[in-house]
This record gives sequence, structure tokens and C-alpha cells, in this order.
Amino acid sequence: MIGDESWIVAALAELVSTPSLSGQEAAAQQIVRRLMTEAGADDVRVVPVDAARLESRYGFRTPTPTAGMFSLVGSWGAPAARPFVVLNGHVDTVPTTDGWVIEPYEPRVSDGWLNGIGSADMKAGVVGAIAAVARAKAAGTLRGHVEIQSVPDEEDGGGTGTLACVDELLTSGRIPDFAIVCEPTRVEIATAQVGSRAMHFSFRGVQSHANMKHAGVSAVEAAIDLANSLGEWAAIPHRKVHPLLGPTSVNIGSMQGGIGATSVAPDCEMEVCFTYHPDDEELLIPEIDAIIAEWRSRQNPAIAMEARQLHNVHPFSTDPDLAPIRSLARAMGRDVVDPRGFPAGSDGRLISRLLKCPTVIFGPGDVNRIHKINEAVEIAEVVTHARTLERFLSSSIG
Repeated sequence: MIGDESWIVAALAELVSTPSLSGQEAAAQQIVRRLMTEAGADDVRVVPVDAARLESRYGFRTPTPTAGMFSLVGSWGAPAARPFVVLNGHVDTVPTTDGWVIEPYEPRVSDGWLNGIGSADMKAGVVGAIAAVARAKAAGTLRGHVEIQSVPDEEDGGGTGTLACVDELLTSGRIPDFAIVCEPTRVEIATAQVGSRAMHFSFRGVQSHANMKHAGVSAVEAAIDLANSLGEWAAIPHRKVHPLLGPTSVNIGSMQGGIGATSVAPDCEMEVCFTYHPDDEELLIPEIDAIIAEWRSRQNPAIAMEARQLHNVHPFSTDPDLAPIRSLARAMGRDVVDPRGFPAGSDGRLISRLLKCPTVIFGPGDVNRIHKINEAVEIAEVVTHARTLERFLSSSIG
């Protein structure tokens, strides 16, 4: 039966066995198109990625080539019916690395787990969503209108495909009543997500022999000084910590410079990531700018520094007491919502911020087992995800 456990395993194995690095998702999207059609979609449409439009309207750029890139949107139910629910998932994966015990593109089920790159992040969520809608439609219990967005370029671009779908909805004036991003949460409801701002710093100093250090100015030492100053950002006393999220932090991810112990370093490159919470959003950039300005005031004028932003994945938070979230909890068999925080980035931020609709993250898989060798997802979680969404989509969410 379409949407049952055997269908889920077969569909997920086919998707996992199909390479779909960011920018190379077309083959996987064709499989998703077929699965949506099998699941009884009333319509499956292509949403092209128009990089120029996304940049002009939202200031968004992706490092991924977008020629031929597209999202798929499967629709079930009358377009004007309410509630209008969006289920979102990406099909692109991070690259594989050495060390896999089982080949990353050869999925196998062992002890109830299916292995493979992208199995948990997040092809399982895409398959679970399609299975859920298929089951609800087959049973005649599907309420309202449901759209599943299968999107590219989440891993490398940080939301390219989802932003194309959001832009389409905004342009047509169609705002969902509720959205679920099917990232791995162990099938728990996450109502908050951390933010992440990454920056690259380039330093230039004055080279000299180390035994005549007074004649030079070290770019490495200037970088270390800034790294120490930036590290104090997370401890600013007024920092507001979201109760569902881990602590704010500053990570000095890389520092490279100089030519050896006997030379004062003429250059240095540094990358830094700031993990921040929703209440920090308006403060983050001016606070970092102030730290940099204070650091500059202490530096030798011969030090030159340029900074640029690599990404800014915004956080978001949704009130867990909203009716659709309580309805999702009931579909899980719970009388109360037990909200969680999501410790990584997701496209939920784009849906929440731009469409201004209640958004949660809810999917199979463990975030601690993704982006690493031997990624795997527990089949029972994918089945639970599909059956929970089936019950949710068959109930009143108002």
C-alpha cells in the first residue's frame, strides 16, 4: 500500500541511493515527482529558481550554480480549502567523506535502521511527509489543502529552493495557516531555532625578522586579539537566553597566517561563527560592530583588516500554545505540547519570517547523527512521523 512501511523503506532507499549534492538535485527531484504522483497529488508543479529575482527581492545569494535548479510542489485538496498546510523538506545532501562502514549510496536496513548520506537529513522527512498525505487522501480523511515543498540547495546555499517557494506564495498572496519543516527532531516538536552568523576576517600587517620584531606588526597577533574580544560577545550581561535553546557561543573556526617562527606575520585569515538566539537578532550586528570598532582603536595603524559575512541564518521562535501546535501534539497522542529547540539551521526561518505563519520543525532522525560518516535513520521513526502527520492532516487544527 502506498504510504505504508514497505513503501516508505523502498522510496527512502531509492532517494538515498541517488546522489543529490547541492546544485545536483535534478535526478532526486524526478524521483520525488513520481512519489508525489503515486501518492495521489492533485498537482505537481515546478518552481524554478530565479537567482537574480531572489537577490533583487531578498538580498539572497547562493554560492551554488543555479542553472536548471528547481523546487517541486505537490498539492492535495482544493487550493481554496482551509486550513492550508505546508510541509517542507530538502533533498540535497552534504558531500561524503572517507570512513563509511557501509557505502553512503548503498542503503541497507540493519537492526531497523537505514543507512546512507541524506537518510536522516532529510530525505526521510520528505518521504514521511509524502506517505502521510497519501494515507490521509486514500482514507478520505484529508482536510483542507496541503502542499509539500521538495527543495534544493539547503545545505550549501542556505535556503535557495525554499525561498523560491516562499516567493511564489508571496507573489500569489497565498499564506499558509501552518508550516512544518521535516528536519530531524526524533519526531519531537521544535518551536525554536538558533541563529548562526559566520564571518571571514582578513588581516594585513608588516613583515620583519622575528629578531627585529619592533620593525614589524604581526597580523596573527592582531587576529588573536580580535578573536579574544569577539569571544566576550556571548557573555554580555544583557544576553537573553531562549529557554529551549543551547547557550550562545562564539567559535573561532579557523585561523591561518604567517610564514614561520622567525618572521613577523604579514597576513592572517580567520573565520568566526556566532550562535545566537531570537532576542539577540536586532542586537547581534551592532554589538559585533562595536567590538570591532573598539579593537581597531587599540591597533597599530599599520594593521589593515577587512571583514565580510559568510552567512546569517536567522533564528525563529513560535508560540507553542498555538492551536495548530496543540493539534500536532494530540496527533502524537499527547495532551500537552512538549516543545523543543532545534540546535541547527533550517529553512523554517524563511517560512516563519517572510510568510509570517506559525512554523515548527518536526521530522524523523537524530540531528547528532547527520553531517558525519555512517548517517542513518531509524525506520520506526519515519513510520511514526508519517502516521502522526496523517492524523494531524485529518484533524481540525483551528
